[in-house]
Amino acid sequence: MNSRRHAGAYGMMTGPRFGDALEPLERNVSDSEEITRTHQSRSRRDPQFLAILDKAFRILSAYTVSDVWLGSTEISIRADLPKPTASRLAQSLAALGYLHYSSRRRKYRLGLGVLSLGYGARSELTINEIARPYLQRIADEFGVHASLVGYSQTDVMHLDVCHSSNTLMTLRLEPGSRIPLAGTATGHALLAALDEKERAYLMKELERRHSKHWTELRRGIEADIEHVERIGYTRSEGGWHTDINGVACPLRLGPGDPVRAISCGAPARHLPRRKMDVIGRRLLEVARDIAREIQRAEGRTDERETAGHHAGRHSG
Repeated sequence: MNSRRHAGAYGMMTGPRFGDALEPLERNVSDSEEITRTHQSRSRRDPQFLAILDKAFRILSAYTVSDVWLGSTEISIRADLPKPTASRLAQSLAALGYLHYSSRRRKYRLGLGVLSLGYGARSELTINEIARPYLQRIADEFGVHASLVGYSQTDVMHLDVCHSSNTLMTLRLEPGSRIPLAGTATGHALLAALDEKERAYLMKELERRHSKHWTELRRGIEADIEHVERIGYTRSEGGWHTDINGVACPLRLGPGDPVRAISCGAPARHLPRRKMDVIGRRLLEVARDIAREIQRAEGRTDERETAGHHAGRHSG
């Protein structure tokens, strides 16, 4: 059915203790050991500590590929935080190297501390390396952009993107680009792959973000999840942009693995519904083949709960 983005995990942080950044910068350096012990204790039981941590990550998530420098006002708007809170946390993040402040620009950009986290997240490139040739073939064959995606909070995060070498009429999305989780085929394919508990949590977050249009969005999400369960993929016409169509299917790799999806998109005139269905069936085959290669690469050929196992149900 039609509808009008675990990248959510940030991983272990090395380097400066992130908890220290949540205290005022005026603290005495000699108190660092006591602060560390306090945060280690608080982090296990203090909801306020977790709330501040959430705000700090919202600040880091405010940055995009095209918006490298942000001022305090822009950060507060994008992170949905009061400006004094955003400013204070941005200073703390800069002190730890996760943001860099330019006194000339009077703005912040992501710092080298975030780069080190990125290397950690990308340390295992098996999925990207295996998926890329398949995505490139689909992009070239159908004249679309083809992506491997995960989700971060209430957005789709593009992890790898292949553009068609045969046409310029594809979308200018790159690794790191975000689109909405709600209202897009890609996002709905990811939601369909989640277990019920995680999906319920995300649906509450999406309702809070899209409260004005939630009734319509929820109907579209539920219809697309049913569509995925029935035929394995979903599609959207004019989802995150009125002139963009998309088709996507979940990439289920195994219990405990991050939720991923593979998707294709193009301007609507180049991606009518009939073509979306052809691509959707191809994505199911690709999901099965990617899963099998990953199993072999990781020595998990005996696991059944994979994209291949699920895709096989819809390929007959």
